Amino acid sequence: MKTKLFFLLCIFILSSTGINTSARDLSPEKHPDSSSKTLKRSESFLGFHFDFHAGMDCNEIGKRLTEEMIDSLLLLTRPDYIQVDCKGHAGYSSYPTQVGNQAPSFKKDILDIFRKVTRKHNVALYVHYSGVWDTRAMQIHPEWAIVHQDGTYDQDKAAYFGPYSDKLLIPQLKEIAAKGIDGAWIDGDCWSAIPDYSLYMQQFYTKETGKKIMPKNGEEGYPEFLELNRKAFRLYMKKYMDAIHEAYPGFQITSNWSYSSMMPEKIDTPVDFLSGDVAGKNGVYSAAWEARCLALQGKPWDLMSWGFNFNQTLPSNKSLVMLQQEAAEVIAMGGGFQTYYQQNRDGSLKTIYFDQMKELAAWCRARQAYCHHSKAIPQIALWYSTHAWKKVQKSLYTSGESKRMAETLNMLLDGRQTVEVLMDHYLKDHITDYSLVVLPEWSDVGSEMKEIVLNYVKNGGNLLITGVDASLAFSNETDIKPEEFTQNGHVFLFADGQKAALNTRWQKVIPGNQTKTFGIMKTCDDPYYNQEETYPMATISPYGRGKIAAIYCDLSDPYQQNRSANMAQIFNSLVTTLHSKPLVTISGNGRMHLVLNQKKNDWIVNIINIDGEHNNSQVSVYDTVLPTSPVELTIDTDKNIKGVTLQPEGKKLSIKKEKGKYVISVPPVCIHSIVQLSF
Repeated sequence: MKTKLFFLLCIFILSSTGINTSARDLSPEKHPDSSSKTLKRSESFLGFHFDFHAGMDCNEIGKRLTEEMIDSLLLLTRPDYIQVDCKGHAGYSSYPTQVGNQAPSFKKDILDIFRKVTRKHNVALYVHYSGVWDTRAMQIHPEWAIVHQDGTYDQDKAAYFGPYSDKLLIPQLKEIAAKGIDGAWIDGDCWSAIPDYSLYMQQFYTKETGKKIMPKNGEEGYPEFLELNRKAFRLYMKKYMDAIHEAYPGFQITSNWSYSSMMPEKIDTPVDFLSGDVAGKNGVYSAAWEARCLALQGKPWDLMSWGFNFNQTLPSNKSLVMLQQEAAEVIAMGGGFQTYYQQNRDGSLKTIYFDQMKELAAWCRARQAYCHHSKAIPQIALWYSTHAWKKVQKSLYTSGESKRMAETLNMLLDGRQTVEVLMDHYLKDHITDYSLVVLPEWSDVGSEMKEIVLNYVKNGGNLLITGVDASLAFSNETDIKPEEFTQNGHVFLFADGQKAALNTRWQKVIPGNQTKTFGIMKTCDDPYYNQEETYPMATISPYGRGKIAAIYCDLSDPYQQNRSANMAQIFNSLVTTLHSKPLVTISGNGRMHLVLNQKKNDWIVNIINIDGEHNNSQVSVYDTVLPTSPVELTIDTDKNIKGVTLQPEGKKLSIKKEKGKYVISVPPVCIHSIVQLSF
């Protein structure tokens, strides 16, 4: 996500593809050079993103950009689309516009040049356009801006019902569409949205509630006020999308991070595709989390990895292996992938990165036929409670309150579990597809969803609740009695021969007669010392035909701060007691994530090697990922597996049956290996 800091930094920063088809062809994907038709975003798999957020320092835009430069990029990388700068957060347009606010000076119209060359190659062209965030427009028209609760005008953000849409946003997007551009990637939109106290919002608030005074943060009615702001933002989205679609039906639009982890809602606007940019460090885990939040929303989707990290405020280019790991997490979930490289301040491209982009593109293309548009086979559901998320929000659409879910996912993935993230609206309709639902430290999930999940358990499902508050919220169903008050400090966990040390919140409980315990908690690191001060780490209670397990300590913060393998092993030991018959398991030395998908009639087993220092905040770039040991896959299915192929190498693998399960030996995994199972 591009922040204001990033924009200010940018102002001063100077600046043989193929798919092995020796195995049975799964899906003959279209490629840019195989058809004269430019691919729609729903068909697209691979792209590159460029922007530079033009500012007052940009007085020679187009000076060094040439058709040959773009031509070289497209010939080397063969993308389905590229996205280029048009208008950044500063609000200055980087092409000569008749309706917007131009950058100071131009040598060439870079947008026309990009369009000319991409059209020659049948590559789709999208623009990067900043939406709600437009600093220049707010400078010229402060009356267009969002108003803070203290009555001051925001210097960057436009009011959702103000003139900005009609006077600038919609006219400029129409101007862009008229130039033959394929679509727009609207940045600075949902994630930059904040509560609005303008007269425009006042009218909407009064119309919706009958009240005249809008509540401030901390006052009664503030959560409802935030919800009306979210509705206002979505109406703003719908307005500009409807207007552009009516005038240019083929123009494809997304609002960056809409309906994602930051906006966990059911889609109710005419967005054509979903997308987001994974920024910051530890992109491997971020990509894994964000991909799962988008994968089940029912729209074409892709994720963008930044091609660089910031090191002491300077951009450090990521290595090829870092980008491959991030790409693997995305494409394994069935999505498209794009990478972001900055343009120079004159809009030209940084050709020094072209060779890396070529290698990355070839690596992704080799996996496209097996990954793109594949669908996950339900196993474990990580419950993203939209209700709970909204209860703790202080603003509109932010990611801060999702970290406990993301860290719970990380523990599951590090335990080599196959997991999907289900928001309330999806879980409601698909919960019975999953053998285990995990609730990550949310206490107030809403009465409707709680009833749905408890009925699922009554009928034979399994629920795992993590964290003190969430577990106590289900204390009646789990038949436990809390003892004294919640503790906060050092605690040691013991289970299955493992010990983990945590500094966290934890709760002493006394289980009922029908409740089993799992593991113990103590304030000392000797499980046999002072047995009177020993308490259950977790309990497992019967509930109807199913089971409810609860963990009585908070794990997400400790796991974020200290990636304890012992903690992950203890957590996943409990998971295994509830999810005892997974379809696929892996064994072997190495740090691996596992994704089980289906494409047509084949199962696609993705094994991702996540070795490397992406968790180390002191390391900006690493270029070494140690291969895993040989891997053994165990497949527990009644289906008859007829063939096993390692992709994209097209190598046939041997398979044997032991104790009713299929066992497959897989060579060491360098970054991402695909095992294709044919039935």
